[in-house]
Amino acid sequence: MRGVFVKILLWFWTSLVLVALALELAITATTTPVEVRIARFSDSVLSGRAREAVAILDRDGPAGVARFLDQLERTAVAARALDTGQTEMEADGQAAVKARAVAVSGGRRYVLVAAVPVGITRLLHDGPVAQLLRLLAVMVTAAAACYGLARYVTRPLAILRGATRALARGDLAVRVGSTMGRGADEFAELGRDFDRMAGRLDALVTAERRLLRDISHELRSPLARLNVALGLARQRAGDDQGALDRIEREADRLNSLIGQLLMLARMESGTTSAVRETIDLIAIVHEVVEDAAFEAKSRGRAVQLTETCDALVRGDPELLRSAVENVVRNAVRHTREGTAVEVSLRREGAAGVRIRVRDHGSGVPEAALPYIFQPFYRVGDARERGTGGVGLGLTIAHRTLKLHDGTVRAANVAGGGLVVELTLPALQI
Repeated sequence: MRGVFVKILLWFWTSLVLVALALELAITATTTPVEVRIARFSDSVLSGRAREAVAILDRDGPAGVARFLDQLERTAVAARALDTGQTEMEADGQAAVKARAVAVSGGRRYVLVAAVPVGITRLLHDGPVAQLLRLLAVMVTAAAACYGLARYVTRPLAILRGATRALARGDLAVRVGSTMGRGADEFAELGRDFDRMAGRLDALVTAERRLLRDISHELRSPLARLNVALGLARQRAGDDQGALDRIEREADRLNSLIGQLLMLARMESGTTSAVRETIDLIAIVHEVVEDAAFEAKSRGRAVQLTETCDALVRGDPELLRSAVENVVRNAVRHTREGTAVEVSLRREGAAGVRIRVRDHGSGVPEAALPYIFQPFYRVGDARERGTGGVGLGLTIAHRTLKLHDGTVRAANVAGGGLVVELTLPALQI
C-alpha cells in the first residue's frame, strides 16, 4: 500500500469522490428549494395559471401561450396546455402530477398539465447562473485534487533532474536522499539508488585523481636521477653527444609532461582556487606573445598581437598565464609554416573580456571539437603526435578558465585553421 502505483490510484479515486461531492453540494445550494416548488405547484396557483394561459391563447394565439409556458418553466414548474382532443403528451423526463381543466365560451375546453422537474432534468430548469456555479465548483475541486497528484509525482522528478544536472557539471558531492523522503515507495528507492551511484562515481574519480597525482610525484625522482646520469655520461662521451642530446630532449619533454599532470591534478582537486588578485590581462598576453614569437621565428612561423584593450581580471596570474601560453603554443605548433598565429584581446560586453587565438593550420574535424579539451585526447591526422604536444595544454586551459568563472570554446575558421576563444569576467575600470 506504499507503492507509487497504489498512491496514484488512490489519488484518482479520491479526486472522483471529491468531484461528486462538490457537484452534489453545488446542486443542493443552487437548486430551488422543495418548499418553494410545492408552493408554486399548489391547486390555486395552477388554476390561476390555467386561466391565464387560456386568456393569452385568445389574445395572442399559440405563440403567446408558448412564451408564457416558457416563462413558467423558469420558475421550476414545467407545464403543457392541451385541448381535450389530445390524448398523449411528451413528458420530457418529467413526472406529471397535476392537471387543471378550463372551460371557455363556445364550448372549448383546455387542460393545463404541470410537472415538477426531477432527475437530471432538474438541472436544466434552474437557469444558466445555477448551472455555471455548479460547473465552477466541479472545476475548482478537480483542479485542486489534480494539483496535489501532479505535485506528488513531479516533485521527486524535479529533484532528481536538478541532481543529475549538477552531477553532469562535475559536482560529485550532490545527494538527494534527504529530500526524497525516507519512505519505501519507488521514488525514495530511486533517490537512494542515485546516491549510491553518485557515491561510487565520486570514489572512482577521486581515486583516479589521486593516482594521477601520486604517479606524477613518483616519476619526478627517477627523472632527477636520469638527469644526473645524463650529466655524468656527457663528461665521458667526449665529442659524441648526439644520442645524449636526444635523451636530454626526451627527458625535458617528460619533465614538462609531469609538470602539466601535477598542475591538472591540483586543478581537479580544487587546491588551486585560493589565489585571487587583480591582474592586468594585457600584460600577460603581451608577455606570452613575445615569448611565443621568439620561439616561432626559428620554425618559420610568427605570432602577431592584432588587437588589445584595457582589461583587469581577478584570479591567479600563474594559472592564467599558463592557460594563455598553452593555447598560443598549441596554435604555433599547428599553424602552417610561413603563416602567423593571430592573437587579439577585446572587450566582450560590459563585464567580460575575450582572448582570441587563431592559427592557419588544418583545423579539427567538427565531430572532434567537443573532445579536444579532454586530457590526452588526440584528433589523429589533423594534429599528430609529431607536433610535440602531449594533449594536456587545452585541458589545462579549460580547467583554468572554469576555476575563474570563464569559458573556452574552439571552432574551425572558414579560411582554414582553428580559433580558440577564452572569455573571462572583467573588473570595471
